[in-house]
Amino acid sequence: MTTKPPPGRTSAVRSTAPGSLRKQDWAYQQLRERILTGVLAPGEQLSQEALATELGISRGPLRDALSRLVAESLVVDRPHQKSIVAEVSVADARDIYNGRAALESLLAAAAAQAESGDRGSLAADFELLLERQRIAVSLGDTAQVRRLDRQFHDGIYALAAMPASLAALNQLRAKSDRYVALYLADSHRAQISVDEHTDILDALLTGDPERSAALTRAHVLGGLCPLTGSIDGQPAGLSDRV
Repeated sequence: MTTKPPPGRTSAVRSTAPGSLRKQDWAYQQLRERILTGVLAPGEQLSQEALATELGISRGPLRDALSRLVAESLVVDRPHQKSIVAEVSVADARDIYNGRAALESLLAAAAAQAESGDRGSLAADFELLLERQRIAVSLGDTAQVRRLDRQFHDGIYALAAMPASLAALNQLRAKSDRYVALYLADSHRAQISVDEHTDILDALLTGDPERSAALTRAHVLGGLCPLTGSIDGQPAGLSDRV
């Protein structure tokens, strides 16, 4: 099922790629954002010709961008047919979120136990990040809220120094980004997320691995629950599947 963006929503695509980015990287960013926000809906066919024209790029960079989205399970490549935006489902969300909960709680516990140098400096950096996220929530800047949410968790998990586990997690997080975008698009839920981040940070700074793991697991799975019911404002292609 395809859907048009809600009233007032505009395409994230710019007319030309900035000189600081390769065309394939820029196209990937633009198309990914449109998928995350539902501008490109689950099941929607993707015309390479139309997208290349809209983005003002050739087919080569566009194919590179689509290949990256296929690798992230955001686009499905169908031989001899147009690619489509990947479908979403409750079963998919549960699978991804439970995998994330296991890995993120593991990394959070390891981060709480890790030697991280100057705790005061670490606390100041994370507090600044949380303040920026609070401001983004208050301004309704959902894209910035998502970026800062990811930055917060990345900062914690980097402390765990477990690159293989983090790589496995990042594969799941790439697949869950549409669900995260849907969850954080609601300002009340976004504020809850920031409040939970505050508790997670406290557990990290006090060096409490069990509390860090428990809070992180609850934080991740708490984002799953609203996706199994009716969520106001969700794209039509999602509402009849989740």
